[in-house]
Amino acid sequence: MELEIYHYSLCVSLTLLLFFSFRFLFGKLPDKQIFRQYRISRMLMGIALLDLAANYSVHLFLTPRLAAPINAILMNLCTYWLAVWLFGSALMMLLGKRYVTRKRFIRHIAGWMAYCIVVLILWCYVPSSLLYSIVPILLAVAFCVYAVGVAHKVFATFRKATCKFDNYYSDDAAVYIRWMSVFTYWAIVFGVGQGIFTFVPDRYVYLWIISAIPFYIYLYVSYANYLLMYEHVADAINTYEDKEEYDIENVVENRDRDNGQTISSTTRISKQQEEMLKSNIQKWIDDKEFTKGGLTIEDIARQTASNRTYVSHFVNTHYGMSFREWINYLRLQYAKDIMLKSPDKSVADIALESCYLSTSYFSRIFKETEGLAPGRWIEEMCH
Repeated sequence: MELEIYHYSLCVSLTLLLFFSFRFLFGKLPDKQIFRQYRISRMLMGIALLDLAANYSVHLFLTPRLAAPINAILMNLCTYWLAVWLFGSALMMLLGKRYVTRKRFIRHIAGWMAYCIVVLILWCYVPSSLLYSIVPILLAVAFCVYAVGVAHKVFATFRKATCKFDNYYSDDAAVYIRWMSVFTYWAIVFGVGQGIFTFVPDRYVYLWIISAIPFYIYLYVSYANYLLMYEHVADAINTYEDKEEYDIENVVENRDRDNGQTISSTTRISKQQEEMLKSNIQKWIDDKEFTKGGLTIEDIARQTASNRTYVSHFVNTHYGMSFREWINYLRLQYAKDIMLKSPDKSVADIALESCYLSTSYFSRIFKETEGLAPGRWIEEMCH
């Protein structure tokens, strides 16, 4: 093993881990209730980094890879197991307070402790021949399975949050949390990779230490940037979670005698209410209200004298689209009308008038829908 490179890489990584964990745990945040989940998420992430920092410290000062390589491998696996759950919990906490409950948290911590106990028992009682050949591999496989399971839960939470945004914001608010998906993919590669790299020959072991540096930097920068738009995202998440809690407490189910379908009283709407809502929404469309930026479904509900649940249900059932898809559809039709009436207008002007976030975004959506770029579409329609 190249001890000099090994120790330098540990020093750099450990310094970053301690700095980032300190910032996550003690960095100042706006003193608002809405930042409570973000604060808890940062705390969990800070603890995860401290967990890894403790592991790096042991490697730096005791060098177990030289004295007892199997012990070092087993220690690494126990450290990574805890870090995986803390990483996953922190990310899911950003996407909803109900994803990380005390019961679930205790269950996973108990699982980590059980894993550590199994490792300790195997280390103490299994013959050295098996300990050096089979046991570490089995434990590493168990860790990889667990890490992939946690990642799957994070992805499911991410998809659910994206659906909430699509049914709440007219703009693509999911772009604000896309870094979590990127980070989770990276975490899978990194986490599973660490389980594999821990078995590499000693002379290459510094590679898995250096590979972690960009991972931690990306994590810290992403959290810092996410703070800037957290309130924007939290509005949609909290609105839906409060609504779901209300539905659970107040739902009254009725059986449709014709088809046996269960209908929730929170989404039932009378024929008269439906016709009135349809009329109000049509007036809202005729007034070109969809060309205003930053629309939420709450805005439409207020302007149509309805509520978010009815409007969402109406849009989903009558148009077969999410709220964001519906608004984009209206804006796209409006943009096409402008292009037909004023073919000399620039694409940038049309995108701005139709309330698209950018010309490139408008062009991408237009091409995905019509199969042609806006300029090419105008040429085709004018000939």
